[in-house]
Amino acid sequence: MKKRYLAVLIAVFMAFSPVNSFAADESTTETTEETTAGEEQNDLTEQFSTFITSQYDEDLETLTFDDAVEKALRNNSSLNNLKASMDLAETQLEIQYLEAYSSDGFSGLISFLNSQSSYQNNELSVVAQEESVKHSMKESFINIIELQRNIALSELSLKNDELNLALSKIKLSNGKISQSEYDNLNLAYNTAKEQLETQKDTLELEYVSLNILMGTDINERYNFVMEAVYEPFELDIPVESYINGKVASSNSVRQAEKSYETTKQTSKLTPLNSSEIGGYQSAQNSLNSAEMSYEDAKDSVYESLYQKYNSIVQEEKDYTAGLDELKLLQDEFERTQVKYLSGNASYYELLTAQYNVAEKENTLLSSVYSHMLLSEELTNTELM
Repeated sequence: MKKRYLAVLIAVFMAFSPVNSFAADESTTETTEETTAGEEQNDLTEQFSTFITSQYDEDLETLTFDDAVEKALRNNSSLNNLKASMDLAETQLEIQYLEAYSSDGFSGLISFLNSQSSYQNNELSVVAQEESVKHSMKESFINIIELQRNIALSELSLKNDELNLALSKIKLSNGKISQSEYDNLNLAYNTAKEQLETQKDTLELEYVSLNILMGTDINERYNFVMEAVYEPFELDIPVESYINGKVASSNSVRQAEKSYETTKQTSKLTPLNSSEIGGYQSAQNSLNSAEMSYEDAKDSVYESLYQKYNSIVQEEKDYTAGLDELKLLQDEFERTQVKYLSGNASYYELLTAQYNVAEKENTLLSSVYSHMLLSEELTNTELM
């Protein structure tokens, strides 16, 4: 927006209102969730990859998250169209500005104020859409990494099931289990194989979705680099104060506030005896509607953020408990390993103990990724 427009507009608004409230209130105290100075963020991927890990192929290109985001931002047609339309809108604003101050009455000024408000909201939309693209890319990365690990976990489980089925067949021949018991085990094994194929199909669809986001060949495949970092969410102010601050600076609330303030100004510029279409009564109706939209936006964002905060708190409780459970499972695996080497545990028991560790590690890593996404959704006001 050109500076000369703003100077004139401020003068006009001051004539009709004691305060200029176009700008969003940035004074809300905000407490950060960053680690203390000098503390390093550790990637937990390797820590939770004792028996399974994400797929890696030396023949494939390594795709970092930053590279993927750059490609996605370049390729996003909605974002590019919005930027192009804003270039045209800025030129149109110049014309409306000149018309507004060269005509009698306030109709030209009202038209200009509405267009200016729309332009400013589109500026906010550009930033919000850019952040949305980045967040979608992070979700896509995490979905693929988790699917790769889930497939590896399922393959490990099938290995156990195959051994169990072979042992059960021997038991069946010795009369130690019934035919129906064996059939049930066989059915469970075949069902698990089908589920594994479904996971692989889902992974292929995720690859396609990722390539579409980046505007690349849908058949491209990559090695993915995505750190799994766990930072407990800590506040040194009451949660209500923190969330209220986020609500005030959230993108959707700022847009609703701008629309409300513009509608308030245009209603003051509409005379009581206006006979034009969209006259005084219509202006008052629009003002009431804009005010309700503003209040609804604040309530909606507040409720959403509170839910995310509660989810983060629960995630952290589950994560802490999960670490304790993992330690017990690791100890059990080590004991089973010793027993197996001394001939006091079967290979199947060893594989089962191994699988239990791998499954818990996978759950914990998924919890870290979920915590990362929720934390971003709670702290990044452009996503609200």
